[in-house]
Amino acid sequence: MRIKVINPNTTWSMTETIGAAARAAVSSGVTIEAVSPVHGPVSIEGHYDEAMACVGLLDEVRKGEAEGADAYVIACFGDPGLDAAREIARGPVLGIAEAAMRAASYIATGFSVVT
Repeated sequence: MRIKVINPNTTWSMTETIGAAARAAVSSGVTIEAVSPVHGPVSIEGHYDEAMACVGLLDEVRKGEAEGADAYVIACFGDPGLDAAREIARGPVLGIAEAAMRAASYIATGFSVVT
């Protein structure tokens, strides 16, 4: 299985950290490709940055489709472009915010997000 983990901002040092964490968590036989778009914001601090990040993120999903990726993880807690990525990907696309919030809702009646 090949999972493409996309950091939607262009800070490569963060992408490397995300990739290392993902590789440490997967089972054998799973390949993690951690990427950042070529163009976009250095960090996502608000709605404008999120909108600017979506084009690069979707480009990475399109590349993954051409290269045979099986699944995608959007590694940004705002889940930018999640619904659009799901429209163009054949396999699952997970956003880390949605995944964390769903998991929290299974174990508690309420939760908070601190940023």
